Amino acid sequence: MGFLNRSVSAPSIRALVWVAGLAALLGAIIGWVLPAQPYQAPWAWISFIGMCILDDILFGSKEEARWGELPKLTLLAAIIVFRRHPELTVLVAVTGAPLGSLLKGQTWSTQLTASAQWILAAVLGAVTFRLVGFGDTAHFLAATVALMAVYYALGPGVSAALEASLTGSNFESAFKKHRRLAVWMLAAGALLALAWRTPALEPAALKVADGTLVTVGGVFAGFILGGRTSRIFGPGSPIPFRPLAAAGGILLVSEVTPAPLSWLLPLILAIVAGIWAVRVRLYPVACGALGACCNEIVRAANGGQMPVEGQGVLTALSNRAATYVLAGPHTNLAWLDDRFSLPPPFPGIASVGDILIAIGMAWFVATLMLRRPSAVAAEDAADDLAAAA
Repeated sequence: MGFLNRSVSAPSIRALVWVAGLAALLGAIIGWVLPAQPYQAPWAWISFIGMCILDDILFGSKEEARWGELPKLTLLAAIIVFRRHPELTVLVAVTGAPLGSLLKGQTWSTQLTASAQWILAAVLGAVTFRLVGFGDTAHFLAATVALMAVYYALGPGVSAALEASLTGSNFESAFKKHRRLAVWMLAAGALLALAWRTPALEPAALKVADGTLVTVGGVFAGFILGGRTSRIFGPGSPIPFRPLAAAGGILLVSEVTPAPLSWLLPLILAIVAGIWAVRVRLYPVACGALGACCNEIVRAANGGQMPVEGQGVLTALSNRAATYVLAGPHTNLAWLDDRFSLPPPFPGIASVGDILIAIGMAWFVATLMLRRPSAVAAEDAADDLAAAA
């Protein structure tokens, strides 16, 4: 691969990616987009756009990088989920790539490179999956393995080639960095697609999608106000990672335990988180904790189930009958139940607690982007001095 570094210049390889992405996009428009029928669940592809943007912000190239990277797991999951509607995967790539790169503050050339790479992976990945076939379990598994191989080549392989050519570094060292945990991430993407299409796991997948969209909303707010995505996990970040992981484990346990533990564990966790947030003056976290308390209190007052306004909504949630119950005249604390219809195209309804949690999440993300701890301030000052010099 040393030959690659010597024979292909940075503008040449980047232009090659641009041309390949444009050709793939034109082919997808002619073959898939123009003859496509309207998709009945627009919230699905909107959710995947949000998940791809968040994936890119968390695991993609840094804001100063001149090359792009594929989403580690969500774009692959989109290819599998929308295997019968590949035009939606192309839509996810066309929308998510430039937005994710823009929110990270990358240059226009990097945004264009990332978009071309995402489109190329979406189109070639969908073509590979459909060529192998997915009519039965054996073909579905074979198509998934083939897709992972193509995605691996267009992800770590192309990103390493771009980085090596743009920075003058060695391809082998760049590839070693990009391939780290790549196979495990691809396997996680396949599991995400499985969860999205499995009725028993679909509610949890939808919760992840809802949380992702709220988080991306916070990122947009922070970006408009002049924040940086690099500050979310930058030096001095107030995110308590270990307690957060422990809290996630407790919430998972509460999902499979009977009442009263099913609501008591999350309630205790919310109270502890709220007290801690007030003490350290993290008011967005306190807002989210208050919302969680509202949800668990109304569940506790109604036999461990969340009351839902409307028979039609409850019927749609029939696979979670143990969690929800139809609200009525005898519902306790009815003003805290699920009663607010979500705006189109999103399905379902929300409670007062859900709204407070969403506000807290978006507020917290925007606050992290806008914070200026001493380490970040010193870094910005050094950049300003360097620019002045």
